[in-house]
Amino acid sequence: MFSTDHPPGRARRAPRPTKPPRLPAVLARAFAADPPGPAAPPGPRVNPWHRVGAVPVAVCGRERDLLTGLWSGEGFHRLPDGTLTGVRRRPVPSAGGAYPVQTHLVVGTAGGTLEAGRYVYDHEHDTLLRRDDRAERAVGRRTDPAGHPPAGTHVVLTVQPGRSFGRYRHRAWPLWIADTAYALAAVEFLVRAEPARVLLGPSAALRGLLGVPRAAEHERWLAQGLAPEIPLAAVELPAAWAPDPGRRAALAGRRSPAISEFTRAARHRPRAAGAERAAAACGQAWILGAHRLETWSVATAAPAAAVAGVLWRAHRAAAALCYAGAASGRWRCRPVSGFTATRGRWTVHALAMLPGGPGADGEAAP
Repeated sequence: MFSTDHPPGRARRAPRPTKPPRLPAVLARAFAADPPGPAAPPGPRVNPWHRVGAVPVAVCGRERDLLTGLWSGEGFHRLPDGTLTGVRRRPVPSAGGAYPVQTHLVVGTAGGTLEAGRYVYDHEHDTLLRRDDRAERAVGRRTDPAGHPPAGTHVVLTVQPGRSFGRYRHRAWPLWIADTAYALAAVEFLVRAEPARVLLGPSAALRGLLGVPRAAEHERWLAQGLAPEIPLAAVELPAAWAPDPGRRAALAGRRSPAISEFTRAARHRPRAAGAERAAAACGQAWILGAHRLETWSVATAAPAAAVAGVLWRAHRAAAALCYAGAASGRWRCRPVSGFTATRGRWTVHALAMLPGGPGADGEAAP
C-alpha cells in the first residue's frame, strides 16, 4: 500500500523510554557525610522464636558443621584501645560488629539429621529450633499456604534491621546487604554451592520460603514478641552437600588484622593505589597501611536497581577474596565501609589487605 492511500494527518511521536527510577532521597542519604547521630537500642541479637512455639532440636553431622562453621568463633571483639567487648568473634565478619544476619534452614525433603520443616539457628546459644507451623498459623503469623516446604534444603539469610540501624541510622541499609553478602559467600565457600542456586531479595519469594510477613508490617512481628526480619538471600544446597573440612578450618581461623597493624605498616610501606583517596572518603587513615586495596564503586546518579546490583556484586566479590586469602594463607583482609560520595561516585565497599604472615608472597593473588 502506498502512502498516498492514507489521508494526511499529524504523525504520532514514539513514546519516550521511561528512565529507570533512581534511589529515593531517604535511601540516597547513605551517600552523604551526615553523621549517624547517637546510638539507639539495636534490639535483640537473635529473635526469641520460642515465643511462637519453636522448640530446640538435636542437630549433628553436616548441619552442625555448617552452622558452627559460619557463626561459632572463639573470644570476643576488642575496641581500638584493646578493651574487650561483649560481641563474640565469628568466622563471618560484620560491619561494626552489629551482626544483624539471622540464619534459617528450610528442609523440604528429609535428609541428614533433620526432618522436613522450617528451622532457625540461635547463634548466641548455639541452638537450632524447629518452628511450629500450627502455633504460628493460630496467631496469624504464617503467610504461606498450608503445606510442606519446597523440595531440597535452603539456607535463608535474613537481617534484623535494628541491629545496624541502631548504630548507623541512614547509613544502615547498605550494611544489611553487606553483611548478608558476606554470610552468603561463606555458605557458598563452605559447601561449594552453585551461583545459579542463589536467590537474592528482598522479595515475596523469599518471604514465602520462610512463611513470614513483610518487615514493614512490624506490628505483626512485635505482637508476638519478635523483631522484624528482612529475608535477603537464599541458597539451595546441593543434593549431597557437606561443608569442606579444609575450608571450614580456614574460615574458623580467619581474623581481620587489627587496625594497629595497618597503622604500623603505613610508616614504612609504600601506599597502595587509591589508598589516599579511599582514606579521605571514609575518614579512616589506617587504610594507608594496606599492602593491597580493592575498591568497588557506583555512580551516585545510577538507577536504584544498578546500585543494588553493585552492592551485592561488590560485597560477594570482597568476601570471596577474603575467604580465599584465608584458605591460601597469603592474605589477611579487613572489610571497609562508611564511605561518602565524592565527584559523583560512591565507593560502596573496600577490602584492605596485608600479607598472610612471615614468608607470605604478598604479590600473589589470593
